[in-house]
Amino acid sequence: MRTKEIKGTYGSGKTPCTVFVYGPWYVVEGGTIVNKASYTWDLVEGVDVEEIEDEDCFTWSSPIESLLDLIDAVNN
Repeated sequence: MRTKEIKGTYGSGKTPCTVFVYGPWYVVEGGTIVNKASYTWDLVEGVDVEEIEDEDCFTWSSPIESLLDLIDAVNN
């Protein structure tokens, strides 16, 4: 699956964040909730993660701080 790191925002205050993407899966840096986007074209630079339509999610046991952490979470 393709991986990338993009800049985005979250929350009502449009807080800037880094978003790690692994195929359709994504997580905000430091987050533990991994989401699966319904449409991968939503996962682009400048995305507001609150506006992404998700089809699945799971909670990981520790904060995800890198693309490698996300890959590990999705594959386990």
